[in-house]
Amino acid sequence: RGGRGPRETLPVTAAMLIRLRTRDGTERVEVDDKCTLSQLRTLIEEKFGVPTSDQNLSLDQGLLMSKEPDAYDDLKPGRKNDGKQLKSLKIEHGTIVYMTYSVERKVTVCTAAAHNDARGLTGGKMTVEAMIAAQTRIETQESPNVESLSLDGHAANAFQAYVNGTLGFNQMRFGWMYGTCSDGGEVRVHAIYEPEQEGTEDAFVVVEDADEDARAEAIAESLGMTRVGMVFNVTTTKERPDYTMSAFEIRQMAKYQSKYGDKFVTAVVMMLEDEDEGTPQVSFEPFQVSNQCVRLYNEGWFHDEPCENPGHTRLTKDVVVVDKVSKDVTEVDNDRWLVPVKILDHEGPWRTSFPIENRLHPVQTVEDLKDAVSKGGQYCVKLADFHLLLFLSKHLDANDMAVVAVSVAERGEIPEGYQLIINSLAGVGF
Repeated sequence: RGGRGPRETLPVTAAMLIRLRTRDGTERVEVDDKCTLSQLRTLIEEKFGVPTSDQNLSLDQGLLMSKEPDAYDDLKPGRKNDGKQLKSLKIEHGTIVYMTYSVERKVTVCTAAAHNDARGLTGGKMTVEAMIAAQTRIETQESPNVESLSLDGHAANAFQAYVNGTLGFNQMRFGWMYGTCSDGGEVRVHAIYEPEQEGTEDAFVVVEDADEDARAEAIAESLGMTRVGMVFNVTTTKERPDYTMSAFEIRQMAKYQSKYGDKFVTAVVMMLEDEDEGTPQVSFEPFQVSNQCVRLYNEGWFHDEPCENPGHTRLTKDVVVVDKVSKDVTEVDNDRWLVPVKILDHEGPWRTSFPIENRLHPVQTVEDLKDAVSKGGQYCVKLADFHLLLFLSKHLDANDMAVVAVSVAERGEIPEGYQLIINSLAGVGF
């Protein structure tokens, strides 16, 4: 490799943190943001006792396993690289630089022994294979856990009309999606239940496990549906030029996907510009978060403190991300978690004409029930509206409600006694 050249003056102000990963573990080196490769090598010699002539450096982790380290020449010493600043070599704050050497040295507490202690292991160092395997690398997931999401057109339109027309996309609105999921992962949404909630421009708080939730769940079950996803809108009060989902939104998606299973889907209502007409259009965009995202959420890796960039999620531990080069980071771009889902639409078996629960306007009243049952046609068809049935459930007990809902689902005759009760509630004659 040749002898050492003249020493360069090392930078004084530490502005970048470089992770130096070796077969013994990981060291940390602080350098000035104008530091050159030659200066980095000199700093490594002075701080860790590895002569510059014995250093093999690379941005490729394959160096640690290779029997031919000279083949990794991206950071090889010489006139081509020595005078270049680290940034021009794609080494930035948090970048991992891999190094091999032949000298014997006493490793620092930041290396493999510390990793072993944290895992309850004592005696000896981690092998290179174990060290690499122990890294948590943020991986993008190519395919969702479902085949598609199909939304009932009436249910979807009722949700977006309230978000757009009444709320003006100025605050967030949330709903539970009920429907079915086939063995092949085809999710079909027939109804959207909007629980009691508070929404702001950046977040929503849902009242869970309320009595109404239990009634909604029971009605859905009687109609042959389960909770298959959730829907919420993002507001237009703040621009999102370089991100899709906020940290709050990603956390909610991970939380509920963890709770309800890997087939749970999130539909996000956005105001997007039509590429052909150049005018704003309301769009439903379905996503899942990656299985890795759910796992890290379950293991407590999501930090409560937000990032300065709202499109990033702060974690409690270092992870490795790869942007041409590997970096140790604690903030992850939320787009890495998102997995798009194919969207379809259909006309489901239930109406969405009855006023929807927990809205500012219009409020559900017995007059709405009267309008519904006064129409002509089969009585079961008059009641074939999830929101109407949920309104009725406030006045009928659970057993009676189950009889009515099952009759509606099967398009069977509603027993005469129940018709009398419902008509009485509505204030109409039989």
